[in-house]
Amino acid sequence: MAPGGGVRWGGLSIFWQTLLLLLASVAVVFVVTVGLFLTAPPPRPDFNSLSDIAEALSGRKLPRERYWDSVNPHGSHARRTRRYERDGGDAEERERERRLTIVERPAEPRAEGEMISSGAFSERLAARIGVPADDVRLYFEPDQRSNMPFRSRDERRVIVRRGEPIFFDTVVAGLRTDGGWRVVRTPPRAWIAPWQKRILVLFGLSVLVMIPFAWIFARALARPIRRIADAADRLGANPQAPQITEEGPAELRVTAHALNRMQQRLSAYLAERTNMIGAIAHDLRTPLARIAFRIEGAPDDIRERVQADIEQMRAMIAATISFVRDTGSISVVEPVALGRLLDDLVGNEREIGRKAVLGAVEPIEVSGDPMALRRLFQNLIDNGVAYGGGVEISLTRAGDEAEVRIADSGPGLPAAALEAMFRPFERGEPSRNRATGGIGLGLSIARAIAQEHGGSLVLANRTGGGLVAICRLPIRF
Repeated sequence: MAPGGGVRWGGLSIFWQTLLLLLASVAVVFVVTVGLFLTAPPPRPDFNSLSDIAEALSGRKLPRERYWDSVNPHGSHARRTRRYERDGGDAEERERERRLTIVERPAEPRAEGEMISSGAFSERLAARIGVPADDVRLYFEPDQRSNMPFRSRDERRVIVRRGEPIFFDTVVAGLRTDGGWRVVRTPPRAWIAPWQKRILVLFGLSVLVMIPFAWIFARALARPIRRIADAADRLGANPQAPQITEEGPAELRVTAHALNRMQQRLSAYLAERTNMIGAIAHDLRTPLARIAFRIEGAPDDIRERVQADIEQMRAMIAATISFVRDTGSISVVEPVALGRLLDDLVGNEREIGRKAVLGAVEPIEVSGDPMALRRLFQNLIDNGVAYGGGVEISLTRAGDEAEVRIADSGPGLPAAALEAMFRPFERGEPSRNRATGGIGLGLSIARAIAQEHGGSLVLANRTGGGLVAICRLPIRF
């Protein structure tokens, strides 16, 4: 609810928001249509009168003859009076878009298509020009039937306006001259008539008016959807990620609430499972201690082998407890300068005599737990030193992510085994000898930490030999 007691626009369901937008669109189109209807001039029929044809054929302006019928309404008997008038022309009739074209031909014009001829009209045309009727040809198409849908198709008329025939369709007329025939013809109709252009303007204005509203609506609808998608992506990488803000349309609030409940159940399940694994690993220390005590009286050869197995089990238990403790949650989130962190790790490696080289490093910051990130890269460095003799480290920008590459010069791994190395207790060297490697949890811990920070960790074989660990983390902006 809004502060004033009303429902906020963003709180409405998607159905109501869409319906209101459609109603607003209809209202805007209606307003624009009414505005154009009231302000734009009405469409005029495009035609040529008999006087237009006469002037085009004669090449001069002619006085036009008109008559009007008037009725006297007074008296017991109505009386009709016909009045004639000759003037110098009508500007309204002379401004035509389909102006007649004039050409000189040796042969007289012929009817085209469904054109017909009228002797009366031909005689009137000849009289208007002042030549014999035999020197004039007039062919025309009767009125457009498409404009008269409720009339018979066989009814073909010519409209007479103010006592003068007018032609809305194609007209072909000719006047005999000394060199042949002067022919006038109505040009083809324009592909888009003026009234059609006004309709297009109407739709264009309506679209322009609605674009800002549609853009605002799309952003308002897409923003919470995008937030839900980002939060779901974070949830897949880290069940302890912040919950989704329950806002936006009703359907999206329900979706966000369901995802938050799922996240709570998932976090509770993972925490219970992690605590159980830690408790089991911790409780195993006691029976191992009793076994080690009781084996003291055994023969030397048996005691040494059993004690070696006990030490290996203790190491695995310690690694399991460490895995449970270091993964599953991020205790602190703060800006971390990756270049400085990697430089510190390389300095520590050099102090203890291990080979580590820091290559190209770009100034990049990420958001995360500094101790967890240190553990991530330390595990990768330890793995590279143990199996490859040394590491080369670089930090570059890959789009919106920071890419850390830790490469070694070891033998590498088969392509099918690269992904298997991230499984707990999986080792590239199959023996469980601690002298040739760790327990097999280092890469599992490193990937878990990377995923908790919204990143990824993969292994790849180098072209010149060796293995490279590629870690990508979101850059902090």
